[in-house]
This record gives sequence, C-alpha cells and structure tokens, in this order.
Amino acid sequence: MIERKIRIALAGIGNIASGVLQGIEYIKAYENKKDFLLHPTILGYEVKDIAIVAAFDVDASKIGKDIVEAIFAPINSTPKFVEIDNYGVSVFKGPVLDGLSDTLREVIQIAEGDPVDLVKKLKEAETEILICALPSGAELAVKAYAQAALDAEVAFVNCTPTLIASNPQWAQKFKKANLCLIGDDLQSLAGGTVLHKGFLEVLNEQGITIKDTYQLDVAGGLETLNTLDDDRKQYKRKVKERTIQDATQNNINIASGTSDYLEFLGNRRIGHFWILGEGFMGMPVKIDMRLETLDGPNGAATLIDVIRATKLAINRAHGGPMTSISSYGFKAPPISTNRYTANQRFNEYIEGVRPV
Repeated sequence: MIERKIRIALAGIGNIASGVLQGIEYIKAYENKKDFLLHPTILGYEVKDIAIVAAFDVDASKIGKDIVEAIFAPINSTPKFVEIDNYGVSVFKGPVLDGLSDTLREVIQIAEGDPVDLVKKLKEAETEILICALPSGAELAVKAYAQAALDAEVAFVNCTPTLIASNPQWAQKFKKANLCLIGDDLQSLAGGTVLHKGFLEVLNEQGITIKDTYQLDVAGGLETLNTLDDDRKQYKRKVKERTIQDATQNNINIASGTSDYLEFLGNRRIGHFWILGEGFMGMPVKIDMRLETLDGPNGAATLIDVIRATKLAINRAHGGPMTSISSYGFKAPPISTNRYTANQRFNEYIEGVRPV
C-alpha cells in the first residue's frame, strides 16, 4: 500500500516524469542512496512520501496505459534504473492546443477522442500539486493546466519556460486564491545553466571582467527534438540567456541553448561551455569545458526537492508565488538571485524563518 502523503499530478509523461517516478521507487529500493540528494529529508518529508495520483499526456502510445508503462514508451529516452510494478494510475488525455511543435507532431501520434475534464480528474484524485512538464513553447497548453490548477484548487509547479509564476497576472490569480505557484523553467541539479552561472559568479567575485560566453549543447531527448522548431528554440534560449545575464555584473555577449538534436544520444545531454574574461593588467582568462549528463534524473533531482518544499507551503497555507522555492529550483523565477543566496533562502524557508 502506497503511503500517499504528497499527492501530485503530472502533465506531460516524458523524461522528467520518468525521472520523478523512477527516483521515488529507486530511493524506496535503495535507502542507502538517498545521501546523493541535496535534501534527503525536508522537514520530515522523504522522497518516498511523494505519490503520483494522476497523469496527463496527448501521445496515443501513453493514453490509457499505466504510468509505469507510459514512462517507458519508445518515444521517451530515460533509461530504466529500477524495476517498478504497475502503479495503478492511468494516463488520461489532456488538451493538445499548442502542446506539440510541428516537429514533434511528425513523431508523436495524438490520441483520438476528446481531452478529459482536468478539473474533475484533479479533484477525484485528491491532488495537492499539479506539475506541468510540457514541451517548451506550449504557451496555450501550459496556461490551460495553470487554469485547471486554479479551478481545482491545487498548487501549480511550472517546469516549462512559459512565464506563469513570473507573470504578474497569473501571480495575482494564485495569490487571490491562496494557492501556491512555483516556477518557471526547471533547473537541473547538475545542469548546464547552474554550472555556467556558477563559473560566472566565481569569476565576478574574483574581479574578472567577463567579455563573451556561450553554453551550447546537443542531446537526444524529446525536448531537444522540440527545439528543432526555430520559434521554440529561440523561446527557450531567451529564458536561458536572461538567467545567465543575471549572473554577471555587466552586459556581455551571451549565447545559450540547444544547438542540435542527435537521436543516438538518447537521454544524454552534452554541453560545451566557453568563457572569455579579462583580469589584472588585461590578463586573458579563458574557460573551455564539456559536461555530459542524463536529462531525466538530472531534472528529477531538483523537482523532488521542489515537490516536498511545496508541500510545506501548502501546510503553512501560503499562496501566490513561492519566491524562495522558485529561486532555488528554476531558471526564470519571480525573483532572480545568485546560487548561494537561492540555496540559503530555500533552506531558511524550509526552517520556517523566511515567509515565502
């Protein structure tokens, strides 16, 4: 019997969803591995306390399937880390709208039939937190899920670059409803953006003037395939470049984002970083580096912290944008800050010494 202390719904059963579900079951199976988490417990909440109670997608290969079967659909690329029995949660068809780019529509068959009543399903499942992990650029679809969260009176966590938590209109709606709002654009535990920002912050602290920098990557996941659509690629890059700009103290030349999709990489993401700076007496400083990670577990590691912190916010009857949680786990939060301050504020919020 699953102990359902933190009842979450997932919109988008892709690699992030696979990472979350496998992460929960992995920690259940290997308790000694939880030390790899930044926060093995969050004020008493453990990873095993998270339970998925509802799931939504549009892919015909996933609709009607148990979520365990759906996360291993051929279109997903996160490897299998642990054996999982059927979970007892079927994937329902959500709204399509602009959820799939033209490129994704070439490889994903949209399920037939009408979408379910999201609000009804969220209420029936007694959902506490709705997590939106749709492809980048799906603005209308993301907003449909955000509205469903409001109508169902559940917290909303936006893992996409669509601005919801950072949008004053949406922020006001959730604040008025006294519902928690967290986002935007999930930041991976050891992702390229957090690493890039870290290098820039250290160089700034040491008095190095940054001149130019780029962070470009190639990967084989669906999110990368999605960005073959130029509009969606530019949408994603704009968010990444803005958050990296926030880590510097002067206007610099920045390029950041996915440069190409390579199917044979599967869930691997390979990032290339280059930084040019200038130090004392014009001394040149150059950094040229390569990073390889797996998208599914990399993003899930951050998200399972966010989920448990959001549960604390619900318990404390907080509403509106949760700025400390958002700054800790997202690239485009309502209030941007450096990584040290973000971690400090997140821990202070957990301890109850910071309001939001």
